[in-house]
Amino acid sequence: MEKTLKADEVGQFLYDLNGKFFTIEFVKRTTGEVRKMTATTNYQSKLAGGEAAYDFGEKKLIPVWDLAKQAFRSIPLDSVLTINAKGDTYKIVKAGE
Repeated sequence: MEKTLKADEVGQFLYDLNGKFFTIEFVKRTTGEVRKMTATTNYQSKLAGGEAAYDFGEKKLIPVWDLAKQAFRSIPLDSVLTINAKGDTYKIVKAGE
């Protein structure tokens, strides 16, 4: 079933999954390409270099564990297109759409 989710609710929605896996589709900031990733926000390890050099919230990013690459990645919250989680597909709706 397809549902909608407001763009400003994406970060909280992903954290509220409480570590459940999700598949997310978003536009990469660096290249503009659409990327699809299966990930989780539940990870035990810390970053290899210690703490991040920047504040994720300030840059509107969410840190996740990419299951396919077995590595940490950051997802830009402002360019998420869809999320598949809890048996549903959530289409992200920007303000004014």
